[in-house]
Amino acid sequence: MTTAVSSNVKEKVSAYLKENREKLVKDLQALIQIPSESGYEGPVQEHIRKKMVSLGLDVDTFEADDSVRSHPEYTESIVEREVGFKGRPNVVGKWAGAGGKGKSLLMFTHVDTVPVGDLVHWTYPPLEGVIEGDIMYGRGTADNKGGFGSILAALEIIREMGLQPKADITAISVVDEEVGGAAGAVAMTQRLQQEGFKADACIYPHPLTPGLAPQIACAGGLIFKVKVKGLAAHNLNAQVGVNAIGKAIKIYEALIELDEERAKTISYAPFERYFKQSNMPVRSTNLTPAIMDAGDWAYKVPAECELTGTVGYPPNEKLEDVKAQIVAAINKVASADEWLTEHPPEITWEWQTSAAEISPDHPLVTLSKSNIDNVTGKDTEILGMPTFSDIRLSILHLDIPTIIYGPTGGNLHGADEWVNVEEWLQCVEINVLNILEWCGFEEVG
Repeated sequence: MTTAVSSNVKEKVSAYLKENREKLVKDLQALIQIPSESGYEGPVQEHIRKKMVSLGLDVDTFEADDSVRSHPEYTESIVEREVGFKGRPNVVGKWAGAGGKGKSLLMFTHVDTVPVGDLVHWTYPPLEGVIEGDIMYGRGTADNKGGFGSILAALEIIREMGLQPKADITAISVVDEEVGGAAGAVAMTQRLQQEGFKADACIYPHPLTPGLAPQIACAGGLIFKVKVKGLAAHNLNAQVGVNAIGKAIKIYEALIELDEERAKTISYAPFERYFKQSNMPVRSTNLTPAIMDAGDWAYKVPAECELTGTVGYPPNEKLEDVKAQIVAAINKVASADEWLTEHPPEITWEWQTSAAEISPDHPLVTLSKSNIDNVTGKDTEILGMPTFSDIRLSILHLDIPTIIYGPTGGNLHGADEWVNVEEWLQCVEINVLNILEWCGFEEVG
């Protein structure tokens, strides 16, 4: 049971957004202007903590510790090895409900970003939030300060309008997502499990290429390595050596063939609609041989080659089945090659995340789609996010139905990353309406 939001309240929300547009956009720019590369999120989290305090939330912070390594979704990252967990807090803001009929809500997303990279590739300064037309450029605009900024803006609007949610709202800004989430969403999940935390639903705002539409799923992810042995020799008698690169190329070609076969046989409608709406070739899965490392001297036949690959798979597929396909493709190459038969490639599974989904008929999906359609004036489709996401943690480990939605954004991880400002404001409005309708509300002045 949700609370109907009257047309009068909706009009007031819309009017507030128009009157305060400049301030809300400047608040987002302020987030973009604080560097928050994974491992160095402390300053932006302090900014968010202060903002939450100013909104009257009950604010707490916590850092991951060694205990997070026992969580089934834990994966060690190079950032953890180099920087550790200290100085990288997650920020929790709680707004206690007034009581009465309403459903509790968790809202969270990440504020860490990938590095800016070489400035020569950027048309606009990456840490300013420059606006040209309807587009704001900058690292984190789309991935994902834009997402958490829309949460802060929505809570501020509800507070400023003198409205009080009837049920509890918990907003959490997490770190570390770009490198696996151990210090962020995984640590958050562990902490909430220990506290016995419960919420009736969760929203994870995130700008994405298809634009505003409810997304009910995320892909699972797997990184694997294949070590291929050769036989070293000096270039003067290279004919007696065995070049590990050549053998690895055979495996590369087999993996490409497997990827093409999977593209034909694996189907998951929410991912396919995502790509269709993004005007991209339609896929439900991708397998990419991504790194080849071999050789240490130009005049030496390389004795080893290591191939690193990654695969994304949909919720209707099992991880063990994906692994079995990879093993079978590599073994097929080895069985047809005399050297590889005698010196089998070594396969290791380096990193993995779970796929997750919720029912498209869940009340939160229905509510969100209705508000998205009404605000945007479109009949949106229900999509899925075809890469790994923090929502797997709230869905699978906290048992909280979770959806993603957000404005159109682009060049995620690339130069001139951007978000559509007008759609971002629409996302803020949708957040407000979803909170009021899901949690219930009353006027307090």
